[in-house]
Amino acid sequence: MDNADLKSPAPGDLNQLEAELQSLRQLIISVLVLMIIISGTLSIYLLRQWRMTSKDLASIRPAASQVFAEYTKERAPRMDAFLERLKDYGRTHSDFVPILIRYQLVSNTSPAVGVSPSTPAKK
Repeated sequence: MDNADLKSPAPGDLNQLEAELQSLRQLIISVLVLMIIISGTLSIYLLRQWRMTSKDLASIRPAASQVFAEYTKERAPRMDAFLERLKDYGRTHSDFVPILIRYQLVSNTSPAVGVSPSTPAKK
């Protein structure tokens, strides 16, 4: 074991290994260049999509803000009033309470509804 016989590779094998190493380097460089080209192309594509989407959004924004303003001014108060009437109905009719609980219009532990916390909600 003291005498370690290290065999040096034959000159033919050394040339073959160097050729394989050079070929591997060429392959790695080619893959890196290809990855740069693909990522650049994807970046340009995403930039164009972002620009087109921004233009579309800018053209739609006035109409959307008008619809939103109409909703908050007219429809939202009517829907809130309707939900309050449903809650009032649930206070007077205890068999309607599980429906209110199911759609989370009232909590399961709300004492104003008249339901004890131990009453399970029907599904």
